[in-house]
Amino acid sequence: MSRRVQENIVAVVFLAIFVGVIVLSLDFGPRARMIPLPLAVFGIILALIQLVWQNYGSTDALKMDMIRVDKPAGAQPESEAEASRAGQTAVQEPSLRKRAGAYGIVAGLLGMILALGPVPAVFVFTLGYFLVTRYCTPLLAFVYAAVFTAAIHLLFFVVLEVNPYHGLLAPLIARFE
Repeated sequence: MSRRVQENIVAVVFLAIFVGVIVLSLDFGPRARMIPLPLAVFGIILALIQLVWQNYGSTDALKMDMIRVDKPAGAQPESEAEASRAGQTAVQEPSLRKRAGAYGIVAGLLGMILALGPVPAVFVFTLGYFLVTRYCTPLLAFVYAAVFTAAIHLLFFVVLEVNPYHGLLAPLIARFE
């Protein structure tokens, strides 16, 4: 079985899954199908595009060896640049410190969501991220965090009418009101 046939089988299986989601979601109430129905329609569109592209489009530009892709000239240290010229690949694993930092960031966000609820946690996390990375000025970081938090609040609690989770500290805060 050729690779193209295998890819077509996978795309058709995804297409069938998305059609099944649409058929099942038609039995739901109007509010309950607000998420699965549009996502399944979008998935069908993407699966059809994938089928057409892999059968009729040119895939020569898609063949890329990500290990051998050259980085921009300014991004390579000299030793790595010399190694790549010699045809050797210098693949470095992230250090334990970087991995622990990444896991710590995720754990911190989850802890804030558990303690404060999603809306304050999203605001604090987004503001903290922009301030720590110095991606923008503090005023602009505050504006970005506020707009992003407002968008999250409007989407989930106003439009989708999801019951908000106020966090574990909500009863403690309510005592002082």
